Amino acid sequence: MTHRRTSSTLIAAFTLVASGCGLTSTVDEIPINEASIDEATLAAINALVPTGVPVEFEEIIADDDGKIAYAVAPDLWKIETPDVGVEIFPIPGSGVELDTLMTIEAVCVGVCGREDWSEYMYNDDFSPFNLPTDVTVTRDEPLAGPVGRSLVAERVDGISDVIVARWNDEATHFFLCRIALKPEDAGLVDAFTAACEAAIPLWVGR
Repeated sequence: MTHRRTSSTLIAAFTLVASGCGLTSTVDEIPINEASIDEATLAAINALVPTGVPVEFEEIIADDDGKIAYAVAPDLWKIETPDVGVEIFPIPGSGVELDTLMTIEAVCVGVCGREDWSEYMYNDDFSPFNLPTDVTVTRDEPLAGPVGRSLVAERVDGISDVIVARWNDEATHFFLCRIALKPEDAGLVDAFTAACEAAIPLWVGR
């Protein structure tokens, strides 16, 4: 495999890619019975949804070839699994612009071996956080447990980009969650940021 990203079939609500080639992962993965997104976290995320907007976030369990991830996505949104990643988008009446797109991926590079992901995430040439120079970054913070990065930026046309990644240098793939929100849906930026940050990709470890 030489392409940058891969994806797999939908299991439960959606599936994150976890297959790879080259050097194998040496991560001490989180046991499935020791991880979940608790009700308090979900309640905190949903509390960030503006009053009157019919968006409710829920926990999703994804399993691909024995590798499992817990993630958070809006309830009742449509989910598709194209050749690359998982696409989640609103249905009519969801209170969000219909051409909005949320993507969740397990990403590898090159031959999908272990990488120095910490260096990769801050590389101005290759990082998934690279954005056009005319955007205004309103948030760029490191994450812990596992290590990660959370970025929010606003484009000149008012679209807000939310990008969250978590990684482990011993893993062959990193977790990536992103969404672009139209200006009309800017009030949902904090909720989607919290949703992406709440994900627990078990293959990344603690």
